[in-house]
Amino acid sequence: MDLIWVIPLVLGALFAIFGVDDVKWKALNTLIIVSCMAVGFGIGWAAGLGAGNLGHVSHGGWLFAMMFGLVAALTCVQLNSWRAQNKT
Repeated sequence: MDLIWVIPLVLGALFAIFGVDDVKWKALNTLIIVSCMAVGFGIGWAAGLGAGNLGHVSHGGWLFAMMFGLVAALTCVQLNSWRAQNKT
């Protein structure tokens, strides 16, 4: 199940980071993806803390991190294409 999320995350992140020419935007895209993954990990970890009362979400941190990171990577790809369209 993890492989289903890892492959698109890696491909999307690489395409978002290397799909832009400016170093500033590469660094910003990397920061956006990593910070969204950290937020996702925190939400998944917090959901795992309440596993006794709220339901069972054990080890949900990595899954949430991968999901949030994938959404961030695809958002960065979209922002890259908007920036490229507005340049010309």
